[in-house]
Amino acid sequence: MILFILAAYFAYKKAKSTGRNGLLWALITAGIFIGTQFFVALAIGLSLAIGVEIFGWSEAVYDDFNFLITAVSIVASFGSVWLVFRYLDKIPQEEAFTSPPPPPTFDGR
Repeated sequence: MILFILAAYFAYKKAKSTGRNGLLWALITAGIFIGTQFFVALAIGLSLAIGVEIFGWSEAVYDDFNFLITAVSIVASFGSVWLVFRYLDKIPQEEAFTSPPPPPTFDGR
């Protein structure tokens, strides 16, 4: 719980320092942190369920690998948040508008 709050806080600070909407990026980062944990745990759980059904593994495999599933999910969340932080570290480029070219001149020939 505290980890996604910290991720959102740091995303807010990074976004504000580069001129972006801090609240929006804090919400995006928190969603990515929680969503990554959910989908990684779901993928591993489905893989284990397939192993239980097809290969006849013991149903205790869920309890045996609970810590590993949690650890892999948290590491994946940190990886995804790190990618968001890398994006937020880039300072947005201001679009430089140049004046239009001068009108053509025609010789009187």
